[in-house]
Amino acid sequence: MEYANEYTKKEKLVRFSLLALFGIVAVVANNVWLQPLLTDFDEHPHCYELFGLNGADTIWHLLFVGLPVSLFLITSFMPPTGIAGLKEGRYPPRAMKVYKPTVVKTGVTAYLRSSVLLLLPLFVLLVAVWGSQQVDKMPVIDKERLGVHLCSKT
Repeated sequence: MEYANEYTKKEKLVRFSLLALFGIVAVVANNVWLQPLLTDFDEHPHCYELFGLNGADTIWHLLFVGLPVSLFLITSFMPPTGIAGLKEGRYPPRAMKVYKPTVVKTGVTAYLRSSVLLLLPLFVLLVAVWGSQQVDKMPVIDKERLGVHLCSKT
């Protein structure tokens, strides 16, 4: 059995430390800035403007287009690994390091895993395109109930 290249203990420590630091910054930013903003946006979407459009009108765009596009940006880093796996006929490819002992897969399993890495971003992008066409079919938000007088000026 062939095993993939592993990160050294020092490389693992550096990577996990950076990940922990990024996680702590993300949690603090969420608690201090993002969560209060999202809570207020949830209660008063008409009080916000996003790219010159009323926030109440853009909620559907955020759900049907914004989330899939964000996921596409995250998954767009996968295809190079998938291409390397298809070229070499093994997964993980030789240039890829792993954190724990991992047996190298060959044959159909390797091609399937590499193909998923190639096709997942495309699938997510297709969902975003589909969502952009569904936005116009969503119910209109009643703007008469959401008067500007409800917005708090702080």
